[in-house]
Amino acid sequence: MPAPPERNEKKRATLAAVGSILLWCASGACFARGARLLGPMAYLTLMTATGVITVVLLQRFRGQPFADLVRLPLRVKVVGFWGVAFYTVILALAFGIAPERAIGQVNLLNYLWPVWIVLLSAVLIREKTRLFPTAAGVLLGFTGIVVARGPAELLRAPENPLPLFLALLGGFLWACYSVLLRRWRIPAEQGGTAFHFTLCALMAAAIAAIRGEWQNLPPVGAEAIFWILFGGIGPVGLAYHWWEIGVKRGHVPLISTLAYFIPIGSTLLINLLFRETMGPGLLFGAVLIAAGAWLAGRTQG
Repeated sequence: MPAPPERNEKKRATLAAVGSILLWCASGACFARGARLLGPMAYLTLMTATGVITVVLLQRFRGQPFADLVRLPLRVKVVGFWGVAFYTVILALAFGIAPERAIGQVNLLNYLWPVWIVLLSAVLIREKTRLFPTAAGVLLGFTGIVVARGPAELLRAPENPLPLFLALLGGFLWACYSVLLRRWRIPAEQGGTAFHFTLCALMAAAIAAIRGEWQNLPPVGAEAIFWILFGGIGPVGLAYHWWEIGVKRGHVPLISTLAYFIPIGSTLLINLLFRETMGPGLLFGAVLIAAGAWLAGRTQG
């Protein structure tokens, strides 16, 4: 007996959200690898421009007006500048300027954003939270950062603290953006992905010019083209589109639980591509951050 159409649609939507989660696991690897091939801002320009083209094509495929991509409330445009465009620029820069051995730590500092969301929600939305589970989740998240750094490095100053600070700030800005959208009850289709990533590409292009990346751009080979297309079409373009489908029509409790896998999956992929970043505590730290985010997220009600 065939499954009801509603059940099939729910399964497809859930699978779309799973696809977005898997693509977002690759974001850090895209930033890190692309930066080493082309320069962080030059790569980000080409990656996000590809992502915007992907979003425009998806809008055309859905038969929706192109004007809807930029017809956004003013406050969404403003907060999205900081929470999407500026966030992506400083995160890509953090991956680009970090020593290879610190890439994993940069990645995990960014993935503290679910913990920040819980803390900011309590202040900005005044959601009811259970104090002790929330505190335990937050403590687990920050303990994960300590464990990921490792006992040998814990008391030693970072070789370059700037990328670590940028990643921490970026995660905080993304959390602010997410919480404000929820407080203002902004529909998912008015998140402004295309608009904000256009701003991101323009900012990245300007910073690349200031840094001299365009003047010193190496030949764009097959590997660089792969990371540009994969990063733009995948984590920037399709992932946001699939996520919107998933959270609207899919099995939301399952999707939200699977989303906590992102720091673990992202850490595994970075370890495969950048062997120098591997350390005994990095993966365990990612697990602690994911567990802390899950626990903190489950305390709201």
